[in-house]
This record gives sequence, C-alpha cells and structure tokens, in this order.
Amino acid sequence: MGITDYALAMPSGKRSVDEVSRESGYGLDKLGKILPSGKFSVLAEGETVWSLGRDAAARILERNAVPLDEIGLVLYAGSSEWGTPFWSPAAKIAHELGIAQAHCYEVSNFCNAGMVAVKLADDQVRAGTHKYALVIIADRLSELVEYGTGYIELFNFADGAAAVLVSADAKYEVLGAAHHTDPQWVDSYYGEIKDGEIKVERGDKLDGLGDAFLDNFTTLTHRVLADLGREVADVAYFLVTHGNQDTHRAYLAALGVDPSRSVFQYRLDGHLGGADPLLALEELEREDRITSGDLVIVATAGSGFTWGVTAVQRT
Repeated sequence: MGITDYALAMPSGKRSVDEVSRESGYGLDKLGKILPSGKFSVLAEGETVWSLGRDAAARILERNAVPLDEIGLVLYAGSSEWGTPFWSPAAKIAHELGIAQAHCYEVSNFCNAGMVAVKLADDQVRAGTHKYALVIIADRLSELVEYGTGYIELFNFADGAAAVLVSADAKYEVLGAAHHTDPQWVDSYYGEIKDGEIKVERGDKLDGLGDAFLDNFTTLTHRVLADLGREVADVAYFLVTHGNQDTHRAYLAALGVDPSRSVFQYRLDGHLGGADPLLALEELEREDRITSGDLVIVATAGSGFTWGVTAVQRT
C-alpha cells in the first residue's frame, strides 16, 4: 500500500527578489540568503491553486486509467486558506474530474498537511475502506505574505500544487509515520484580514523555535526508524520541507548524514508548502538516483507548530 503515482503543477507567474526588495526595503545581499533562487513561483492573475491541484490530479488519472467510481476518498491538504471561504476545494476538484462516489474533505496542518493526508489515505486503503484515494496538496503561500511587515523568514513562500494517488499497487510503500505538535508556538504566526485579503502576522517571537525544529525532526526520525527496526544508515535519502536551508542542513548534521543524501532545491524556487518533498522526489527519479528498495525519510513541518516524519520505500 502507498503512493502509486504523483504529479506536480506549478503556476505560470514568477516574483523576483528585486520586487521583494523594493516592497520590503531589504537589500539583495540579505534577501539572497532567504531567496537564493532569485525568483519564485506565484499564481498569475486569474490562476487558482485548487485548479493547479486539479490539473495535477487529472494527469495522474490519465496515466493510470483508474475507474472513477472506485476512488473512495479525495483529500485536499494545505494551510486552510483555500482562496474561497466556507467552501470545499476537495469537492470542487472531485466534481470537475467526474469523481462522484468519494468522501471529499480538507486536511489543514499547514506545510505538514500533505504527508498527513497521504498517511490518512494509506490507512484507509490498507484497511480496505477504499480501493483508491486521491490526495491534492496545494497552497497559495505567497499571497499570504505582506513584504512590508519585515517578516523576512516568510519571504520565500511560493505557490504550487501536487497530487498523489494512493492504492495497493504502490510505487512507494508507506512504512510508517510519526507526528508531534508543540502548542507553545501556536501564536507565533496567525492570519489577519487586511483590505479583504488574509495576511500572515507574527506574534510574540519566543526564543527556541529553531531548536524545536531540530529536536522534533531528529526525535521523530529516530522514533520512526526504531519502529521499523531500521537505522539512519539504512536510509537512502532524507527529504525535508524547504522552509529554511540552515535548519535543513542542521537536521542532516544532527543525524550524521552527508548532504548528498538529501535534495536541495533552494536555488530553483521558493517554499512550496507540502509539495516540497514531492518536487525533491521527482528530481531523484529524473536523475535516476533512486532504485527499488531505497528507504526515504520525509521530514515536514507546519505552523502550529507540528512536525512530521514519514518513511516510504521504493518498491
């Protein structure tokens, strides 16, 4: 059981570091550390992130010829800002794809939501509740950032979407997962409505969030591997949410893992939310760097704050 196929869909718009510099007042030298890509993906006028997710899902269904009436679950995962209030993007995507026999709902756990949804879908397929499940991972993170606030740690927020098909015929078996929420950080970031748009605000900045990232990532990694009877040395690759490059490298260092056993795409784009690990996995496949039997650890995190580690294995 696990991931049968996946696809990504990127918006057509781009935002440059020069634009961010003009709006924020930060110099290019400082922004270059946050945005080494020089530009990042954003929704163009008229584009919606849910439609990107729909397009990614459509490509999966075309490739796999899945009977639509056998898809019993459609999950839409992200940060809860779907663009339209009081509305279900999961149901909208199911309707547009002709999926009429599924339970459709949303999973909100910020940038951790994608892998949570994959695990939820895998559990239901494994239990025999559904033959197929479809997970859409989509976020419009760039639209939530107001550069004039000076919250530079958010300036790499980009937009993007992915879709994952889950079934018994798995390309990547989901072996296990562990998640932990430390609620003391719940008010670190929150949304406010400004001129009719939701923007992220920062609460009182408590010391230690960086340490919490490292502690939770390493603790959950060791927990998942111990449950599987595996060790760090058994892992082929560690794929990490692309929120902060320093945290990414510190996590690998804490495990004693060489950076060559991970994927760094900070010079290609911004932080795509829960789609980050799938973009990294796509790079490994495109470059023929992953083979049957390879164990992959996916470390994700989202506001709240929640951390998650999921273990998948190439079949």
